[in-house]
Amino acid sequence: MLIGVAPAQAAQHVVLYGDDNYAPYSYVENGQFKGIDVDFLQQAAALLKPGYEVELRPLPWKRGLASLANGSIFGLFPPGLKPERTWVSPYSVPLYRETDVLFCNKEVMKRKRTRFPEDFVGVVIGINSGFLLSARLMDAARAGKVKLEETKGNESNLKKLALKHIDCYASDRGAAYYTAAKLRTDPEAAKLKLKLIEAVELSGEETYIGYSINNNPPYKNDFVKKMNAAIEQLKRNGNMKAIVTSYYK
Repeated sequence: MLIGVAPAQAAQHVVLYGDDNYAPYSYVENGQFKGIDVDFLQQAAALLKPGYEVELRPLPWKRGLASLANGSIFGLFPPGLKPERTWVSPYSVPLYRETDVLFCNKEVMKRKRTRFPEDFVGVVIGINSGFLLSARLMDAARAGKVKLEETKGNESNLKKLALKHIDCYASDRGAAYYTAAKLRTDPEAAKLKLKLIEAVELSGEETYIGYSINNNPPYKNDFVKKMNAAIEQLKRNGNMKAIVTSYYK
């Protein structure tokens, strides 16, 4: 044994939880936790070694929020910044900007439509059951300017769009492109020759890692600082863009 040599300090184990059913950002498929945010945070975690060993675990979203609020978990991704969530402190630097977009079929887009809702009066817009709609879309529907038609799931709505059973489809951009890529691998769905045409952006929201105000280990400030630096470095290097592209192929 060497005299006077301090033993190597063990890495600090940190667990971050993510939504288990939020494709393409974070979800479980065939027992594997994956998604845009998961892949990106795994790369960020690698930059924190050897000081921190970061583990990413899936959790149902509502349970994750409740656990973050009561302090039984340290961090959760990818919440948006909501002032009413007073139990989140701090938020990380932004991970990704999620955007709600109106996709329309080519018949509808034969004429220029760039202003919402003025250019879309009378169109039928498909939405997902349980989908949180943008205020602009809700206001237009309440005013009778557009008609909303609810269907369960991205796949069903994209098929309806391809078949012209709806004029447009309101969806998160990432979810729409991810689902369209999956449909292209299905021989029957591929016959529909779905093409996504973006008409207008309805709303957008930055997403983050949210840390619990009620979970404050001694390493919290240091970890948040170093994770933020890793996220910003990877975004500057184009890593997020590369990951996003891989999920839309």
